[in-house]
Amino acid sequence: MQGQADDLGGGVFKKRLNENMHRSIVLAKGGQHWVFAYLFAKKDRANIDPDELAAFRKLAQFYGRMTDAELAFALSQGDLQELFP
Repeated sequence: MQGQADDLGGGVFKKRLNENMHRSIVLAKGGQHWVFAYLFAKKDRANIDPDELAAFRKLAQFYGRMTDAELAFALSQGDLQELFP
């Protein structure tokens, strides 16, 4: 939650990375878990499209409804990867 990020609404954040050279779309799961969903270079594109934002908001809702058991299962199956255990 620290650092430079823009709240795009619906549990979607755009985080600046690597001395502002890259962006990451991060999805919030109840403020407890953060899902890095998409990474792009600022030089390649300035922002995501409105339809992409809508899709990321739906994905954030999906992650928000996941139980801890479902999250643990997704991690164990390799569907998600934990970056900072």
